[in-house]
Amino acid sequence: MGEHTALFILLTKQGIVQRKGDGNPGHTHPATNAWCSSDGHSEALMMTIPEDTFNYIHVYPRPNIIGTECRLTTIFQAKDDLDYSFRVVYGSDSEGPPSELAEILINAVKITEGWYQRQINENTPAEKKWCQVWK
Repeated sequence: MGEHTALFILLTKQGIVQRKGDGNPGHTHPATNAWCSSDGHSEALMMTIPEDTFNYIHVYPRPNIIGTECRLTTIFQAKDDLDYSFRVVYGSDSEGPPSELAEILINAVKITEGWYQRQINENTPAEKKWCQVWK
């Protein structure tokens, strides 16, 4: 079984935005560059996440995986520079991730959709400032 990333979203406090895909594993997705944004994508997403969601930090294999194995991984970096992550393993034709974690993904897609579509349709950066992620 080959690995395929149907959706990848990176939002940082520094304004870096990167997204690849729309979540549909049957689609091929062009890569997008990482660009700096002053639109507050990361802050907007964090405002949608209830604090008790962080009780899920762990790896959750869902029972009765049916279909292609899918993984939802969400990583947050806290003020102490430690990473806190959730990973849910489930099947494409079985019960998906807990609704609280799925909601994070749905909100991240909504928040980045306009930016992503501009990247795809115009093949030009949506923001004017290139972000040097390696620094």
